[in-house]
Amino acid sequence: MALPQINMTKVEADQAQEKFSELLALVEEKQERIVIESQGQVIAAVISYADLKRLEALEDSRDVADFKRAITESDGESYSLEEVITDYNELHGTNFTVENILNG
Repeated sequence: MALPQINMTKVEADQAQEKFSELLALVEEKQERIVIESQGQVIAAVISYADLKRLEALEDSRDVADFKRAITESDGESYSLEEVITDYNELHGTNFTVENILNG
């Protein structure tokens, strides 16, 4: 099965600013990817929402695979969040708690 052709357009940052609505139309209507450069350096990209969701799904899949691998490699050894925080506090002279981590 052949992969779909994905078009990518490179534009300079000042051009991107001037033609933003046109670039958004390319992304929306043609699923084109826009790469924005400044002085020859890539600084950003504009992608469709569908592309973003695919990227997030790939990241989630990788996270799950990493988690499963970590479980397999741990030989059943695990630590509670409280144990990790206590050990961190002892190592770094801090006073974190579960509550202040979760509540900011």
